[in-house]
Amino acid sequence: MPLPLVERSKEEITRLIKRKVEKIEEVANCRQINIRMSGKRIEVELNVTLSGNPRLEDTHWIALDIEKAVKSVVPHARVTINTEPVGNNRESLWRLVKEIAEGASGSRGVHNIHIQKIDGKIGIDLHLEVSANMTVKQAHSISEEVESKMKKANPNIAEITVHIESATERVLRELTGVETELESYIQHVASNYPEIKRVYGIRIRKAGDLLHVVLSCNFDPNIEIRKAHEISSKLEQEIRKVYPKIARIDIHEEPAQ
Repeated sequence: MPLPLVERSKEEITRLIKRKVEKIEEVANCRQINIRMSGKRIEVELNVTLSGNPRLEDTHWIALDIEKAVKSVVPHARVTINTEPVGNNRESLWRLVKEIAEGASGSRGVHNIHIQKIDGKIGIDLHLEVSANMTVKQAHSISEEVESKMKKANPNIAEITVHIESATERVLRELTGVETELESYIQHVASNYPEIKRVYGIRIRKAGDLLHVVLSCNFDPNIEIRKAHEISSKLEQEIRKVYPKIARIDIHEEPAQ
């Protein structure tokens, strides 16, 4: 039974988190663990170097394991995980990504920055927070600005995925506790359909006790639209079976590049 947080020093919590996270097979080391109080809640941010060269999409699953490890020490913490590969000039690149994303006009902050190597190039996945009152067009413009500035600053960046979410949505999803669990399940179900090449941009909104889920799927570009709709319907049905409180699911079908 872990000691209550009030009986632990920040140094002890840091040591426990580091030890648990570094036991994960894909983790080379865990460093720069920042712990702070936000209202009545503890926020934990950590930078993790991954061993080997996992695919960018695999970092999602590794991040889930890291989050579980952190919450085994601090059960109700808000966890932000930044990952990067071994051997990369990680400090300068991570700072570059953070500075550009946070410096963009309209940005409310950035979290969960994942940096990986893809065929000798760099892939970046990040979550960018914007005002809840911003239009989709305005948010998309910020995303394009961030992507353009990053690629201009570092030509080795080949792939950038910016997940836009409002600061209000992020707090709401964390309070419901449903974000990582539901996102993980959606990714799992989608992996059963080889026609779906990628699932991204998952957004979860709450209205009363009901949920509204929005996501995008990259399909094989040669698949018939009828078949793509059929697969999307099956995906929606499987998700609803496990999460009956989902009132609406919007799946955007797009061709894989």
